[in-house]
Amino acid sequence: MERKTDSFVDQVLKKTNIIELINEVTTLEKRGNSHFGLCPFHDEKTASFSVSEDKQLYHCFSCKASGNALTFIKETQGLSSEAAIKQLAERVNMKYTPTQSKQSHHKYYEINTEALNFYKVVLHHTKEGNDALDYLLKRNLSKQTIETFDIGFAPAKADALYQALRQKEILHTDLVDLALIKDETPPYDFFRNRIMFSIHNHDGEVIGFSGRIHHASDQAKYINSQGTVIFEKNKVLYNLHRAKKPIKEKDRVIIFEGFMDVIAAHQAGLKESIALMGTALTAHHIQILKKHTNNVILAFDSDDAGLQATIKFLEVLKTASFDVQIVTLETGLDPDDYIRKYGEKQFITQIENATSQEDFLYAHYKKDTNFKKIMDVEQLKKRVFDMIKSLSYNIQMHYIQQLANDASMRVDILEEDFRQSVKPEKPTYQKIAKVDITDKFRRAERGFMHYFLKSEHYARRFRSEFEDVTYIDKHARDIQFEIFEFYDLNRHSCIVPELFFKHLSPTLQHYYETHIHYLDYPFQEKEFDDFMQVMREYNRRNKINALKRQMQQAPSNEEKIRIKESIDKIIKEANHGKRKNYSRTH
Repeated sequence: MERKTDSFVDQVLKKTNIIELINEVTTLEKRGNSHFGLCPFHDEKTASFSVSEDKQLYHCFSCKASGNALTFIKETQGLSSEAAIKQLAERVNMKYTPTQSKQSHHKYYEINTEALNFYKVVLHHTKEGNDALDYLLKRNLSKQTIETFDIGFAPAKADALYQALRQKEILHTDLVDLALIKDETPPYDFFRNRIMFSIHNHDGEVIGFSGRIHHASDQAKYINSQGTVIFEKNKVLYNLHRAKKPIKEKDRVIIFEGFMDVIAAHQAGLKESIALMGTALTAHHIQILKKHTNNVILAFDSDDAGLQATIKFLEVLKTASFDVQIVTLETGLDPDDYIRKYGEKQFITQIENATSQEDFLYAHYKKDTNFKKIMDVEQLKKRVFDMIKSLSYNIQMHYIQQLANDASMRVDILEEDFRQSVKPEKPTYQKIAKVDITDKFRRAERGFMHYFLKSEHYARRFRSEFEDVTYIDKHARDIQFEIFEFYDLNRHSCIVPELFFKHLSPTLQHYYETHIHYLDYPFQEKEFDDFMQVMREYNRRNKINALKRQMQQAPSNEEKIRIKESIDKIIKEANHGKRKNYSRTH
């Protein structure tokens, strides 16, 4: 089955014109054997995005985005592999058949869709549904929004859904598997007398539900579908299937606590809004968010629980290197309440003027501080210093000045305390003996650059042998790493030297211009073999010198003899031309 899927994908990719596909997103211009344009994955003014028509691959020399037509569709549209393959197949008029696991899940998606349709009919066309509909309308949700978000209603009758779906010949066992019913005698519906919110995966398929009470009750406000083969609440981002395109367009995501907050924000025009399913922020959530944006706005409730949730989310998001802002609302109001009290326009203003994560944390730390207690002030200093230590000098001074004002302290004293707190411990260095560097070693290292730029074949040969090579010039080392990173991300692709040069830092560009002459370089296979031999000699010298240093520090004559034997063995193998097998590939 897997080979068939792979074969099908290969056929789709062969029929797909990657130039036409990418041209629909960003304008490409042909230069030589490649096409260039502005990268669709990040903002830039100079084109660093390269597309090879022959290889059907793309690569950005700035942000390092790379891949083929399939990855391009997945990344730009936020689709799963299945959805991306299906879309590409339709472009080239090929019939797509889902994988076996997808086909088995498809049955469950269809059953959930049938349940959703049932809930929607009850909401819009029954007396008890009308009561729930009135509740939603009084919450200022428009009929269009109610329809857009597939909101329905589960009637109070114990087995209403069960009977409706059984009439459609849906199996009892499937309804149990999807946690739509309780497998009792007689069976009864899991959701009863609740407003129903459908939950979708990122491809828009219905994977579960959340039911909300609409009258005063001692029952839980929300209950969610239990875990099933297609629903794990700690992996769900509510409304992502609608929000992923606006998230890409605005390059930000707004995370709320509740469904009603998301729906109200969406109705207000903030369509990049999502929520979690009442869970902690997981690594899976982080992975999904990273595919869409690096900018997050947290808009949680203004009560103590909302504050604690904000702090927890902020810690996780900062660790994952997101740029985070926080919306601080009037105490006692959640976002939905705020919109109904002050209006959509005022709420959008709150979003656009969201507080930086540093300002939010400083205000939080300050609130917990009794400035009459010296230990509280010291604790505040430590928290603030930890917060600002990785920031720019101007921002550091802004918070030090603010801290000085709040704590009635001198700025210069606080600044000195801060400098002392971030002063690194003095490192200890092991003295390394000077290695005799001859012109032939430098020549070989610089010569390698030309061959690595020419073909991955040479880079692979080099890396298979010199995994821990000692570099003579750190600039040559840095350029090698850039080349190797390109090949790691774009296997069997080629480098465009002019574009590669533009990606380098000014210092490396200077080294490149001085020592690399790619266009008129006389490439010869024998010369590369000679360079490899020279580098072996260089490594051999380093090993011998390292062993000699060990021998000087050896605690016993026996240890010195053992080390001397190792040195003699290296010299003997070199003299006889013996060396390890280098046939393996990287």
